[in-house]
Order: sequence, then C-alpha cells, then structure tokens
Amino acid sequence: MPDEVAKSYRGEVAYNQEDDVHFPTLTVRKTLEFAIKCKTPSKKMLPDPETYQKELLDALLDMYGLNPCADTIVGNAFLRGTSGGERKRVSIAEQIASGASVDIWDGSTRGLDSSSALDYVRSLRIGSDVLRTSMIVTIYQASENIYNLFDKVMVIDEGRQLYFGPANKAVEYFESIGIKKPPRQTTSDFLTGVTQTNERKLMPGWEGRAPTTAEDFEQLWLASKEREELQQQITAFEQRLEEDDRGNEIRQFANQVKMGTEKSKMRKLSPYTTTFFFQFDRLVRREWEIFIGNKQALIFKIIYNIAFAIIVGTLFIRLPSTTAGAFSRGGVLFFSMLFNTLTAQSEIPKAATGREVVYKHKALAMYHPAALSLAQTFVDLPFATFQVLIFGSIVYWATGLERTGGHYLAAMLFLLISTLCLTAFFRLIGNASPYLDFGHTVSGIALLYMTLYVGYLIPPTKMHRYMVWAYWANPLAYGFKALLCNEFKDRVMRCADSDLIPHGPGFTNIANQVCAIKGSIPGQRYVSGRRYIEDSYDFHAKDEWKNFLAVVGFWLLFVAAIAAVMEWVEYGNTGYSINVYKRYPPKVAALEDTDDDVD
Repeated sequence: MPDEVAKSYRGEVAYNQEDDVHFPTLTVRKTLEFAIKCKTPSKKMLPDPETYQKELLDALLDMYGLNPCADTIVGNAFLRGTSGGERKRVSIAEQIASGASVDIWDGSTRGLDSSSALDYVRSLRIGSDVLRTSMIVTIYQASENIYNLFDKVMVIDEGRQLYFGPANKAVEYFESIGIKKPPRQTTSDFLTGVTQTNERKLMPGWEGRAPTTAEDFEQLWLASKEREELQQQITAFEQRLEEDDRGNEIRQFANQVKMGTEKSKMRKLSPYTTTFFFQFDRLVRREWEIFIGNKQALIFKIIYNIAFAIIVGTLFIRLPSTTAGAFSRGGVLFFSMLFNTLTAQSEIPKAATGREVVYKHKALAMYHPAALSLAQTFVDLPFATFQVLIFGSIVYWATGLERTGGHYLAAMLFLLISTLCLTAFFRLIGNASPYLDFGHTVSGIALLYMTLYVGYLIPPTKMHRYMVWAYWANPLAYGFKALLCNEFKDRVMRCADSDLIPHGPGFTNIANQVCAIKGSIPGQRYVSGRRYIEDSYDFHAKDEWKNFLAVVGFWLLFVAAIAAVMEWVEYGNTGYSINVYKRYPPKVAALEDTDDDVD
C-alpha cells in the first residue's frame, strides 16, 4: 500500500516543512491561485471549476487574514515582500489548497504569535472536521487551548514511542507509571519533560521505581493496556476497510477527480490531478509572471545589454571592407556569441536555488517538473529574442558587417539559437549539480573548453588530434561556423596595400604581387570570402544551415535532458531545520595573562 500511495496517490499525503519556500516575485494571490488551479478536480466532479477556484481563493485569503497583502509579492531574505508571519500563513494556505487527505505540519507555527497560532490550529481542526482529513502536527510550545484541540498525541524520545493515544488521557497514563503533572503546568510542557529526571515530579511512593530512560518508558508502553486497546482499534479499522471494500471506493473517487481518465487509462496511475498539457499552460503563465515580477532586474538587463553593445560596437566601429578587417570580423562575431553565452550562466544559481520550491510542489503532486522545464524554455524565447536583437543589432550595424537584410536576419537567428542552446546547457548543469559551487566549477571548466575549441582562437586544422573531440562536441563551434559562413560567403575583399607582397612605391603591377592572406590567388587583387574561411578555418559555406541544425539539435538534446533530470533526480528535500551556532574557542592566552597579573 505505501508503494501504491507513493506512485499513484502522492498528492493525498502532504508535508509542510518548517521553512517557507516560495517564488519571491509572485504575489500572494498568484501563489495561491496557481496551487488551486493545479489541484482543481475534473469537470465530472465540478461543472463550474472557475467558480470553485474563485470561492476557494477568497475563503483561504479570509481564513488566514491574507487579504491586506494579497497583491504583495511573497518576497524572501533578499527581496522585500510579506512579513515572516504572513509568509507562514501563505505556506499553510497553499497546502490547504492542495486538498490532501493527510496533512503533515512540521513546526508550522514558527513566526506566528500565540493568538495567530491558536487561530491556525483552530482552522486545522475545522478543516479536519469538515473535510474529514487527518492532520499530523508538530508545534513549538503549544498552549493548553491549542493542546485541547487535538484528538491524539504521540510522545517520542530517542526514536522510541512512549505513548500514542487520546490527548485527554495522556496525563492519566503517565501518572499511572509514577510521573505527576504539576497543577499549573501545561500538558504539552508536562509531556515533553517526562523523561527529564531533573525536571519531572514523581508520584508519592514511586521513588526509585519510575522509568528513567527511553527504553524503560518504551517497555512500559508496550506492556500497557492502553497500547493493547490501540492495537485493537487499528485491527478493527483494517477489518472494516476490507469488509466495506473502502479501498476500491477511494481509488474510484480519486480517479474521478483526475482530468483525462476517461481518455487514458495511464492517467489513473498518475498522482497528478491535472493533465501534462494543462500543467504546461499554467506553468507558462506563472513563469512569465515570475519573470516580469522583478522589474528592477529586467530593466538592469536591458541597460546592461545596450551598454555592452555600444562598447563593443564602438571598439570595432566601421571595420574596413578590405582584407585588413577579415580577422576582426571573426572577432566581432565570436565576442557577440560569447557575450550572450556568459549572460546565460545566470541560469545556474536560478536552477539551484529554485529547486526547493519545485521539490515541494512535486511532493504535493501539483505538476510534473518536466512540464516546468518546458515552460521555462518557452518563456526564454521572447526575452532571448529581445536581448539578441538589442545587442546584435547595435553591434552588427556599428561594425559594418554584411549590410543586407538576409545576412542580418540570418546572423540574428544564429545568435538566438546559440543563446538558447547555451541557456539550456547551463540550466542543465544547475539542475544536475548537487550544490551551487559544484555547478559553477563544472560550468567554468566547460566554458573554458567551449571558448578555446570554438574554432577561432585555435583553428580546427591546428588542434591536437586527441583534443579534436572538444571541437566536434561543442555547440558554440557550430554556431560560430554558421555566423562566419553567413558573413563571408558572399563577401569579396580587396587586398589591403599592407597585405600585398611585395609592396612599395615601385610595385604597381598586381601580376607580380600576391596577397598575404589565406584564400588569395597570386596575381589577383581581390580575395573570395568563401576561400578565406575554407583555407583559414576549414569552414565551408555550403554547411551553413547544417551547422544551424546542429545547434538546434544540441538545444533540443539539452531541453530533453533538463526535463529528465528535473523529473527523476532529486538532491534531498528540505524539512525540519536546526540553527547551528558557531562556537569560538576560549582565549586561553588572555586568561593566562590575567592569572599572572593576579599573582
């Protein structure tokens, strides 16, 4: 049964961790709205899902007092948004929206005052009674009013169960084994202190007989009549489930809630309520809202691209159309592609820091992580196009590259696909890396080899045979080849006077001269661009669009790999957090000096 639940009904058991993890640039309303839409039952169960979504959203905002901050971004430690208490209530409301049958709340009152904590537990109590769900809760310093709202309590020490049963009979049980509850002490404080020998109070006559270790408590509990009654209740419940065939009834109900089960039998095995394409549609909308949510960063990127484009454009402004500008044209194209590659490295920290939210949503069975990867790729397209057009257009026309519409559009297309390919590559590294430093290390090494073996700094004909694989497996190399072929395939360059051999005042007959540049023909003043790139780099103009398709192939490969990694690879989920404080060694020398002074 646990395997079946994990495979097909994972969303029915929800865990709320102590730390609040959300996308910081989304508003509270958008965060809850997305969770509700991902868990909305099929139209077989709800004829009007839009009304259900609106009413549930309004109810959650009212129940947890989130209406005043509904249109405020959630924020985090680096981006100002909601307060800590409001962020905690957002986490609670998000899990309630998931509609799980079993909710596990781990230290979820952290950040709430005593009044808010009581209201929170009351809402859990109401939800459990109305929706017939089970709640498992751990709470810091529960007051007596909070404790009285629970049906059962479990006491654990050193991994051993000391008691599990009705909350109103816990004190009675521990008094029966010799531990007395002081009159003014809360029940929760009493239960957490039963194993503390220096804190607890013993019943008269129990001195030396009361249990002191976790093993002693466990042995008494295993032999108690309370545990025997508990086992009888569990056995009777399991028998009733078998007799009433409740298991199949619950399975049928869960299948009716899911979308698309009437068209695909495989959907019945899926833990997700909505279909993959529905998730993709919602994730595209959410990713776009996340993208435009941080407007300051977006504006900075635009200004950054324009500034660098102006710098590079003025550095290579109006390149000569003669052979004197041949090598520099390759440099302009190489740097243009490299600049967009370097900006794509920002995907690594984004992927590493955002995985906590993805893991949480995956555990709640909100969406396939693969659908998220495809949505991120789709949202990349408009801004990547805008970024390439801004940077590429300024550099292209300022430096005087091939001035025809066809060459310009082809160059922008090649820059765009190279940018998308490297964005996917670095996103893959970020998702496949167990931690951020590892991702940065791998990306740095990969970028070094990609830059060196792109075919510009070291021409393919000059590469060592044992390292030529780095050239053929390099997506940047194919993008650079496409750009260079596009620039030189129709260009005919006049040989600059400085490139003619011999040259000087007395040498005026080209028949007796040769242009000292690869691709030239003795006795001819003009050099074909096609011959230049063939002899200099072993690039062939006829392979221009083959190189483009190779970059597209690499891009699709990286996108598929990202989807696979996000769907099946996890590097540990977040959960209960512990604050660890650094211990400083005592200043021994200072203490010794003080002792000497006293003597």
